[in-house]
Amino acid sequence: MQEISPTTGSDLDYITAITPPDGTLPPRASTPVTDADRVDLDGTWQFRLSRSAVAAERHDLAPGTDGWKDIQVPGHWPLQGFGDPWYTNADYPFPVDPPRVPSDNLTGDYRRAFTWDKPVEGRRWVLRCEGIESIGRIRVNGVLVGVTRGSRLEQDFDVTDHLVPGTNLLEIRVHQWSAHSYLEDQDMWWLPGIFRGVSLLERPDGEIGDLFVRADFDAGTGTGTGTATLRIETTEPARIDSPELGITGRSSGETIDLPGAEPWTAETPRLYTVTVSTAAETRTLRVGFRRVEVRDGNLLVNGRAVQLRGVNHHEFHPERGRAVTPADLEANIRTMKRHNVNAVRTSHYPPSPRLLDLCDEYGLWVVDECDIETHGFLHQDEEHGAWTAPWKSNPSDDASWKPAYLDRMRRMVERDKNHPSIILWSLGNEAGTGENFAAMAAWARHRDDTRPIHYADDVACEYVDVFGEMYTPFARMDEIGRRLDRIDPASTVDTLQDVARRRLPYLLTEFGHAMGNGPGGLLDYRALFEKYDRCQGGFVWEWRDQGLARPLPDGRIGYTYGGDFGEPVHDGTFSIDGLVFPDGNPSPGLLEFKAVFAPIRITVEPGGDTVHIRNLRDFATLDDTEFRWTVAFDGMTAASGTLDVPRLPAGTAVTVPVPATPPGDGERVVTVTAVTRSGSRWADAGHEIAFGQAAGHRPVPAPAPTPRPGAVAVDAVRAASIRLGPASFDTGSGTLTRLGGVTFTSPPRLDLWRAPTSNDLQTGQDGSAAARWRRANLHALDHTVLAVTETTGQIRVLTRVAPLARSFGVHVDALWSLTGDPGEVRLSLTATPYGAWPSTWPRIGLRFAVPATYDHVTWYGYGPGERYPDTYSATRLGRWSAPVTELQTPYVVPQENGARGGLRHLTTTNGHHRLDVVAESELGFTARPWTPEDLTAARHHHELSPGPETVFTLDIALDGIGSAACGPAPLPADRLSPRTTELRARLRVHTAG
Repeated sequence: MQEISPTTGSDLDYITAITPPDGTLPPRASTPVTDADRVDLDGTWQFRLSRSAVAAERHDLAPGTDGWKDIQVPGHWPLQGFGDPWYTNADYPFPVDPPRVPSDNLTGDYRRAFTWDKPVEGRRWVLRCEGIESIGRIRVNGVLVGVTRGSRLEQDFDVTDHLVPGTNLLEIRVHQWSAHSYLEDQDMWWLPGIFRGVSLLERPDGEIGDLFVRADFDAGTGTGTGTATLRIETTEPARIDSPELGITGRSSGETIDLPGAEPWTAETPRLYTVTVSTAAETRTLRVGFRRVEVRDGNLLVNGRAVQLRGVNHHEFHPERGRAVTPADLEANIRTMKRHNVNAVRTSHYPPSPRLLDLCDEYGLWVVDECDIETHGFLHQDEEHGAWTAPWKSNPSDDASWKPAYLDRMRRMVERDKNHPSIILWSLGNEAGTGENFAAMAAWARHRDDTRPIHYADDVACEYVDVFGEMYTPFARMDEIGRRLDRIDPASTVDTLQDVARRRLPYLLTEFGHAMGNGPGGLLDYRALFEKYDRCQGGFVWEWRDQGLARPLPDGRIGYTYGGDFGEPVHDGTFSIDGLVFPDGNPSPGLLEFKAVFAPIRITVEPGGDTVHIRNLRDFATLDDTEFRWTVAFDGMTAASGTLDVPRLPAGTAVTVPVPATPPGDGERVVTVTAVTRSGSRWADAGHEIAFGQAAGHRPVPAPAPTPRPGAVAVDAVRAASIRLGPASFDTGSGTLTRLGGVTFTSPPRLDLWRAPTSNDLQTGQDGSAAARWRRANLHALDHTVLAVTETTGQIRVLTRVAPLARSFGVHVDALWSLTGDPGEVRLSLTATPYGAWPSTWPRIGLRFAVPATYDHVTWYGYGPGERYPDTYSATRLGRWSAPVTELQTPYVVPQENGARGGLRHLTTTNGHHRLDVVAESELGFTARPWTPEDLTAARHHHELSPGPETVFTLDIALDGIGSAACGPAPLPADRLSPRTTELRARLRVHTAG
């Protein structure tokens, strides 16, 4: 056993030690299935919380039973009623003064009594701690065993000599902060405790020891054939067997040629069962054959360049935090596969080994990341709060921290080295650069030369094999794709380092910041990935909203974020940035991801007579896929069937005809979907992978009427209202107050506001759009009637809509006319901006409200989900129906949501009267049980309550979404710059039935 320094009595130096853990055994590959014994120590432990390490020591001097309560392991104590969570993104929640931490350092004492009746002769027993935040001091029967360091790292302690027959006592003292907290400043909740499993493992004399599976695949010419080789290196000589592979009685350390073995890929995750045995132990492995290399400027797997359609994955559960279960992890993987995710970056630490097992089994490329981030050392302008270079006192370039850095890298690589899904090692995240990272990269290459190295902060790519960046603007990505980038963007002369870096493949370590409504612009990223072979995809930030559950008095569950627990320093809503909501349900952002990055491209040609199908997979054919077609007229299906598609290998395409169908009335829409032929672990038969759609000619509406000569100005003083057929107008405001049996509780008026999205509010690369909108006072509009004139069958209303205290605005010309339908009027509206507008518009549309009894909407247009200028790929043209409450997207932080576009026809009813809107120009709509002002004011979704009205907006245009919370703003083509716009629509009311 390794000697450890004493930490008994009042000696608390171990808390601020920057060394690797004390007393641990050398790391080894995570234990696969073995016939060696294992004792699970998870479950109910006793727990006592002290306000500081000193207070905990005082408890030791006055032992007693007072203060002990039950707690669950794995788990975090702040999520079990002991103290509170704390969220920061980059800032440390304590003064930056390494290696010191606050003396008020919450300390949790865990103890578990267990009965021991296992043999100890001829074997050793190892205590395994899979995850303790921040450090854990371990005693067995009162004897100090060691100290864990590295919260997300597996650590083993030989406890054989400390176990006794009968009752034994395991004690683990956990401190919230330690010197190693400076290396764990990841963007997540600080949640101390024993959050992964604790167990005792048998290691019999003559055991196998560590093992390293080297399962190589030489793709040869890349035509699909190749040769596999297997070599398993073990500490002790061992026998290798695999009936699947035709291996019997081979020896460890021997290279075995396997010409018939199939390769492992994320699309075809072929695993073979192999047993490794000695006289004392047998282990069962699942082996996948593949080769990863960087060659000719590309990242290759099995000889082919791959596209990573990935996500950044924090381990998170809304009730248990990072104490996730195998079922939690498998649910995540299944959801990923169903939404066309093919890669995972384990941000920002090695995950539970079970996640990697699942990636091997289900098929996902993995970037395994070391448990290092020192973001809080990035120099901050204390006056202005801006993060700027250079890094100040960063441990990454301090040699005294090198053993700790190397230990963390070593533990990750040794634990995870046998997983075929891992194709890159990542040195860490947002920790600057320096000699310690260079040493980590050198060690990893020496130990495992089968995987390239990644680390985004090595901007010059001095010690990595892949050029990684975060939230890169589109124009710079284009430059990188053309291999014209320079390490110093201000330079005009190439250096040798510039030339060397251009030979490397490029990955977006993080992109598409999925905070709130978004991310926008995924199609723009896809275009660059497909345009340049160097750009091989990347990882959207992030997989899941880190919203902690909070039971509400009415029985509902609310979700919290930074500041909700009284943290004096925090990063607010920045933890709410996932593609799935805290409860695991997909957000519209994940549906957009699925559509944009589908591995099958279906393009229905205009007219709908032919369809172009491209297989975008890297390896697999489309033999597992069926293609179905439908033809609809005005959203009503008229014919359907299955296409006859020839065999399509990866990277090939074909054009096939859509069967002819009889003509029909209305707009003809052809939709083709790719679905799974049969069921799998992650999807049932018939699961949709991708779709394509083409709409035929849309009938052009009749031109809007023009005012007749002889229009007469309405005397608002003498006439309180004007009648136009079934419509009544208020002469003072010129607004529609009633149409047939429908009363407008808020009359139709031009609106320019939306409740800012998280991307509107954050600063990112383009400043805050919401701040510019508020400076322009777009939330405070005045509507002044300039004129109301009446002719036979027509009413014209001229209005000035302008922000308070500003000299710019919009002139609105609204012409209402009869159509001949007794319950219908037509609106032709033109909005013309005037003055020097300083910002984009959030939206422009016609907003009105009707009583809340109009609580259901049916529409023909795009749906079923949200649609914005740069987030529309997941929607399709059809007929849809939903309660108004279900048209809301439950973003944890309330914001603009629920817009539907391409509207043809909309209906809402209260059971007695039906209000129809027929679009004659490009329109969208929202329908809400609350106002945009309610959305703007609320800080949590659970704070929203349905009001007395259903609020509609007929949207002429919307501003784009982008991902400016931590990335690019929408491209200019997706911005709503002030411009003349038109709305043409018919509104009619009929008796429901």
